[in-house]
Amino acid sequence: MLKKLKIQQFKELYRKHIMQDFPKTERPNLKGFRRRILKYNEKVFIYEEETIEKGYCLVSEIGEYVLVTFLAVYKENRGQGIGTKILKELKEKYNNKKGILLEVENPDFAENEEEKSMQLKRIKFYEKSEFEIVPKLNAKLFFVNFKIMIYHQKNQEIKRDEIIDKLKEYYRRNVGKKGLKFIEFETE
Repeated sequence: MLKKLKIQQFKELYRKHIMQDFPKTERPNLKGFRRRILKYNEKVFIYEEETIEKGYCLVSEIGEYVLVTFLAVYKENRGQGIGTKILKELKEKYNNKKGILLEVENPDFAENEEEKSMQLKRIKFYEKSEFEIVPKLNAKLFFVNFKIMIYHQKNQEIKRDEIIDKLKEYYRRNVGKKGLKFIEFETE
């Protein structure tokens, strides 16, 4: 079950897990996260089963969309379907939104076969949970190339330009005008 964390509890999660789960280049510092949570109402959820924490995710509502900015399952709980359960609960929680967005590293830019294999595996995992790659949309965020994936109601059209506008809104508020020069969208 997903349980929303308070900002005071986030500090422990950051030090105990986020710092180990995500490289420094892919995560803000604690002060940056604090700002995102307090100022922009980014939400932090812990996933628990029988009061045992097994993973977490951070989400940001951007208009009619939700962006999952971080999602991780604790190392000792991987391979048990926890990630799938987290995504299922997010889909239920945000079923009133047009879509749930994810950024996944683009395997076309992997540095080696091992990295490419891991990135393809991650994409397949999300596809099994009914996410799909937004056609003809790539993002380059601070020198890292991403594909954007979306979960949406089957009767809704994917509006690529609307998604780009919402992502730009999200990045603008988190990296400021100076940081925007390091963010590009490619639509080919």
